[in-house]
Amino acid sequence: MNRLALPTILLAAGALLASGCVYKMNIQQGNYLVAESVSQLKEGMTRSQVRFLLGTPMVPDAFNDDRWDYYYFFESQKFDAPLKRRLTVYFVDDKVMRFENLGVPTEADLQQLERDLRKAMTETKGGKKKGFWSRTFSREKPTTETAPAPATTSEAEKAPDPVPPSEPVPAPAGTPSGQP
Repeated sequence: MNRLALPTILLAAGALLASGCVYKMNIQQGNYLVAESVSQLKEGMTRSQVRFLLGTPMVPDAFNDDRWDYYYFFESQKFDAPLKRRLTVYFVDDKVMRFENLGVPTEADLQQLERDLRKAMTETKGGKKKGFWSRTFSREKPTTETAPAPATTSEAEKAPDPVPPSEPVPAPAGTPSGQP
């Protein structure tokens, strides 16, 4: 019995340790669009201007030449759900008629994030945290501060989320069966 116990325990421990060493690669597909470029996209631009600004779409639509879809997909073991972004540009007479942005950040979104970050940093600078030794060996009693009650704001007053949550990408228009 003892002869089998030690090899079995070692084998189980080795399998358990080896299972934690699995590496999952990051998967990145599609067109990665820079916020500065997306902010410059305007109605009335020509196809060549859009191609110069954003590049060519990864997968052109074979059934509709007047629609360009820029898809971006990123999956990593650091995130629970994959990151999905889509920018769709619609053309009429070789000029941009409209475009739909689903999750691709723009320059304004990045500026708002920068402002929010600076505001949060200045709010936390006021209450400096004591070091480990002064907290451990200090003779002062810890003080409990009461936080002010949060102000209630309506949904209209809240700042919009600059990057909406990822949504499943719908099937391209014009599929023969209409099903993805």
